[in-house]
Amino acid sequence: MIRAKDTAACTAKWIIAILIAACFVTAGKAATPVGAPATSVHGRAYMFRGLIGMIDWGMDQLATRIDRVGVAADIEGYSAWRSVAAQAISDYRRDPKPITVIGHSIGGDSAVQFAEALEAAHVPVSLLITYDPTRAAHAIPANVERYINLYQSSNILGGGDLEPGRGFHGHYASYNLKDRPEIVHINLDKFDRIQEQLAAKVRSAALRGEGEAVPLRLVPPATGAIELWDSGEPIAAHAGDTLQTVAATYHVPVWALIQLNQKAERAALTEGERIVVPRYLGAKSR
Repeated sequence: MIRAKDTAACTAKWIIAILIAACFVTAGKAATPVGAPATSVHGRAYMFRGLIGMIDWGMDQLATRIDRVGVAADIEGYSAWRSVAAQAISDYRRDPKPITVIGHSIGGDSAVQFAEALEAAHVPVSLLITYDPTRAAHAIPANVERYINLYQSSNILGGGDLEPGRGFHGHYASYNLKDRPEIVHINLDKFDRIQEQLAAKVRSAALRGEGEAVPLRLVPPATGAIELWDSGEPIAAHAGDTLQTVAATYHVPVWALIQLNQKAERAALTEGERIVVPRYLGAKSR
């Protein structure tokens, strides 16, 4: 049995680690808010930092990438979501453009609450992205058209595996990064390859895709590139197909097909059998 003092000690170690990390990262990088204009060619992105904003400089890097693809990015602290939502509703009614919302840690919780506020005002959210929200975060509201979650079930600071809420019919992709030893809660927002992919998705936030959107829940393997698809889509297998041949045809890894379909890699598929494959809605980032 885990004793209370053991749990407290573990929590204290995490807090100390965060504070130490904060000292190192702020010594090398300044968390300067991005002052984005209210409108842009392709849309608006509203971003929320976590509890200790000074270690969330990865969010500033992502905001810069988003600005470069023609979307106006604005970053605020997690507690500012109400006032930001009110302004977003006003801006959308004056000049409708695709809305993206991104949050890290408890800022991910705020991003969901932001989306809920927009739902109450009948304003759509084209894309919602959460970086390791907490386990107390709400379900994804029905006005969200695309949702992506990157989280780690193994950590105590985040670990939020958010469910689609009532009436949600959008694209859903959830990635549990528990097997990635190089990733922890406080550095998840700082990986270049992940930032590149997310910026590309923000650029294509208005795309909804055709056909049925099948939710994705994947655990990327411990090694190899982390690919962020937008949702799954069902395809009909041909007689004699295997997950290997489907993977080659659709240019997706076999491990993802195994997880999504709960089938052996070399098992023969029947004619017309429904198989779910992951897909991108926009162009794949380089």
